[in-house]
Amino acid sequence: MGKLLRYIGFALLAVVLVIVIAAVVLPMVIDPNDYRGQIEQAVETRTGRQLTMAGDLELSVFPWLGVEIGDTTLANAPGFSDRPFAQVDTVQVKVKLLPLLRKQLEMDTAVLKGLRVSLETDTAGNTNWAGLAGEGAPEPAEQAPAAEPGEMALAGLAIGGVEITDAAVIWDDRQTPARYEIDQLALETGAIAPGETVPVRLSMQLASSQPEIKGPLQFRGSVALSDDATQVQLQDAKLQVDLKGGGLPGGALDAGLGFDSRVDLGKQTLDVTDLVLEVLELTVVGGLSGENILGDAATFSGQLKLREFVPRDTLQALGQPLPEVSDPQVLGKADGELKLTATADSFSLPEFRLRLDDSALTGNLKVANFAAPAIRFNLHLDSIDVDRYLPPASDQPVTPTTAAAAGTGMIPVDTLRTLNVDGKLTIDQLKAAQLRSTDIVMQLVAKDGLVRVHPASARMYEGGYQGDVTLDVRGKQPKIAMNERLSGVQVGPLLKDMTGEDRLTGATEASARLTASGQTPEEFKQTLNGDLAFAFRQGAVKGFNLAALLRKAKAQLQGKTLPEATGPNQTDFSEITGTAKVTNGVVENRDLIAKSPLLRVEGSGSVDLVRETLDYLVTAKVVGSLEGEGGKELDELKGLAIPVRLGGTFAEPDYAIRMDEALRGVAEEKVKEKVKEQEEKVKEKVQEKLEKKFGDSLKGLFE
Repeated sequence: MGKLLRYIGFALLAVVLVIVIAAVVLPMVIDPNDYRGQIEQAVETRTGRQLTMAGDLELSVFPWLGVEIGDTTLANAPGFSDRPFAQVDTVQVKVKLLPLLRKQLEMDTAVLKGLRVSLETDTAGNTNWAGLAGEGAPEPAEQAPAAEPGEMALAGLAIGGVEITDAAVIWDDRQTPARYEIDQLALETGAIAPGETVPVRLSMQLASSQPEIKGPLQFRGSVALSDDATQVQLQDAKLQVDLKGGGLPGGALDAGLGFDSRVDLGKQTLDVTDLVLEVLELTVVGGLSGENILGDAATFSGQLKLREFVPRDTLQALGQPLPEVSDPQVLGKADGELKLTATADSFSLPEFRLRLDDSALTGNLKVANFAAPAIRFNLHLDSIDVDRYLPPASDQPVTPTTAAAAGTGMIPVDTLRTLNVDGKLTIDQLKAAQLRSTDIVMQLVAKDGLVRVHPASARMYEGGYQGDVTLDVRGKQPKIAMNERLSGVQVGPLLKDMTGEDRLTGATEASARLTASGQTPEEFKQTLNGDLAFAFRQGAVKGFNLAALLRKAKAQLQGKTLPEATGPNQTDFSEITGTAKVTNGVVENRDLIAKSPLLRVEGSGSVDLVRETLDYLVTAKVVGSLEGEGGKELDELKGLAIPVRLGGTFAEPDYAIRMDEALRGVAEEKVKEKVKEQEEKVKEKVQEKLEKKFGDSLKGLFE
């Protein structure tokens, strides 16, 4: 037994001596540089590129089995630039020898210095990396059977780290043309072992010609790999960029992204927590998760919150001019939060809230099939004053020419033809174009070039609005059809808000069935056709007192002193009704009727929306005499028709009362009455004389 142990000891000693002698002698008797020419020839044979190994090759055996390669260059492909395809200053890899006997891989820090890679595409689309595998290369040997699940090829793995310094990658695309460059690339890691946390630091300089961008990128964090290499955890990750260039909004981008993440390749799950994105004066925080992340059925979900920011500052950071607005206080604050889900072909916001100044938008949104998006939404806006965000009113008058120029191409036909939308919008309070409304409901459906807003309803000015609007862009010209109704709306406050003056008051009933086509407001007016109906009850037309005007005109014609104006400068009415036919922008009305205690008014004429002119004749008839309205001055006009001609333009309307015609009619009536009176008197006298002369025999002759 003792001899056996002694023999075993001698054998082990011999093995150790052999290893030591090999470690000492092999590097002395074997110079790897002697094989440099063979290596260069083999690479050129396989790739067709010249390999130049200008630096020394160094080999170590014990305790580290390692190789170090010095300055080495791989030439570029024919027809490309003079730059080498790849060049490296130093490559150093070392593996501990004895642990390999125990199926344990222990590596020293892998070192790569001065790597330069030049990727190129010529104007024909050919690349300088094509064919690197070599033509006619031998078929790869049959692969060994894959290890059974849970079987490890190595009993252990440990790497001292990775150190890459002064590396660069260039992609010169002559076909675009564009140039992208990564320079001063440096990567440093700590010791790498399963289950251990590894610190990682990465930095580089980025440069791009299209778009024009350049600047540094830095990343740091800690990476942990599970023993079975199926779970990767990234902690305290921080990505920072400070880019500048004309290709960036505002010419600069200073952004930071921080997060923790965990990837489970076995379960195909992803979790991102403690996410913080800071960019363009914005801060977004939240988290994301994913399932089936390696398959086609990958799904992602998360919650994000946009912290309060100042939109004006963000616009300036983007290099965008601030919009001209009526209220300089708008765009002062905003924030938001949302829940999201996404797949490779869809995106959904089951819940979201966005706030801008004093308005909050909430609801949900879904987009399916990115190739042909189908959009579904249900949105609720609490209140908004749109006029605050519009430019101040211009003093320059709007003419048909300027209006048409401003609206050129106002309908995005190509976009609308591809829309597939079905959604609902409700607004509690809205102010737009100076008009106020509440309880607004709009259902929007758009598909195959047909866009319809129906039903549409709102409460406004003590009444209501109902509408059905359709936009058809399937043909050469967009077509609009409107079917709208106002019920019980107080027109006075409406006009006051819209124009600043309430020239007309009363409860309104109105309806419109109209169609139009075109791309500009001018074209819409030229092609406007349809029917209108309106009724105003228990109101007044302000700006002129028709009774007072009649008294004044009568006094002027009779050469009398003008009567003093009494009462408000308005014409009261119990109702105004009428219908109209619209033909190519010309509104024809033949049945205007207005009633008041003093007057009955009938009117007919036309309004040309294209030329913005009026041609209207109103006939007023005095039917009563009220104190303060006309008094005794109008008694003699009772029952007579008094014409009032309306003309001019929308900007400068004019009217004229034809009192001379009315009074001429009065005079003619009075003459007829006098003639009749004289005829009666003559008859009476003749009859009296005849009766005296002839007695009762002629009595009743003139009756």
